[in-house]
Amino acid sequence: MKRPPSFRRPTIVRVCGRILPLLSLVLLAAAFGQDSQPPKPKTSISAGDQYQFGAGIELVTAPVTVTGPDKRYVAGLEKDQFRVYDNDREQKIIGFDVSFLPISLVLCIETSGRIEGMMPQIKKTGILYTDLVLGERGEMAVITFDSKVNVVQEFTGDSARLIEVIKKIKPGSDATRTSDAVWEAIRMLRPRPDSHRKVIVVVSETRDNGSEVHLGETLRTAQLANIMIYGIRLSTTKGKLTQPAQAKRDPFPPGVSARPMPPGVVSTPNTQAQSRVEVVNALPYIIEAIRGVKNLIFNDPLQLLTEGSGGKQLSPLTEGGMQDSVIQIGEELRSQYLLSYRPNNLDKGGFHEIKVEVTVDGLKVRTRPGYWLGPVTKETGQN
Repeated sequence: MKRPPSFRRPTIVRVCGRILPLLSLVLLAAAFGQDSQPPKPKTSISAGDQYQFGAGIELVTAPVTVTGPDKRYVAGLEKDQFRVYDNDREQKIIGFDVSFLPISLVLCIETSGRIEGMMPQIKKTGILYTDLVLGERGEMAVITFDSKVNVVQEFTGDSARLIEVIKKIKPGSDATRTSDAVWEAIRMLRPRPDSHRKVIVVVSETRDNGSEVHLGETLRTAQLANIMIYGIRLSTTKGKLTQPAQAKRDPFPPGVSARPMPPGVVSTPNTQAQSRVEVVNALPYIIEAIRGVKNLIFNDPLQLLTEGSGGKQLSPLTEGGMQDSVIQIGEELRSQYLLSYRPNNLDKGGFHEIKVEVTVDGLKVRTRPGYWLGPVTKETGQN
């Protein structure tokens, strides 16, 4: 599968930088008649291979959100009040944190022309990310995406710099490469310290057109890297109503046709935006996506990415709602329990479902749905 140029370039640089040393070692070995070959340098792996599960998996982290009947976050629970199951087999919890770890966050902001009218609202949220989400020890990078994926700010803890970068974001083309943007965010997060929470926030419409990385592959890599994804869903209808007057453009992105509408309903941008299929249980679609099903019929990539990684999607309808969404993400990240375990059942490939229970009645628990384990051979499987 073809990869976005932004993913290929680092690979070429790293590999080419080691070709000459490798040739030198080979020639020296041949000159001295050595039987053993010099060790090969560690080169970059292609995107399709880099994050596959194998027997080498050691640790699974499950961020757990616990709420009471009043929907408020529940604090003060202890390790022995949790039960973790992997494919219905109970696991030994070896790590337990109350989410005070530093946060490494990548903010992915859609900049398509369709949501130009909401840009002022988005730009006002910069200070909320720095003050209420990152905290004193956090760091953040910023990516914008439309027909291109651009890293406009590498990781930094400089609040003033981050706020200024977000204020300068400008609208671009009408494409929306959501999957590619999240993939790039994962690439940036993987080298960050293991002691950090790794989080992606996607501010976007519920669409993806133009991405070169399959949505399921992006979700699978996020699961393997223990990265949580949150989505702030932008309304295409509101974006069009609030954008400045301009020349009429095609209401649908290049290469994307309108969804069939019910009989008697005229297909317009407004009716298209309101014709969403609400899926209560996305788990079957999440499993199909990470299995690599290419013709998956599901019209909400944000829901797959967020629910599939243990995060959630927020849908602000007002300017205050946009700000409240950022605040809510910060509150949830600071209220989660982080449970980790070493799976004792890696003898079977496929989707491994994660379930977490608490021994206190009346509490609601949410965590990531699971992860995908590639085919297990006799050499790699566990007895």
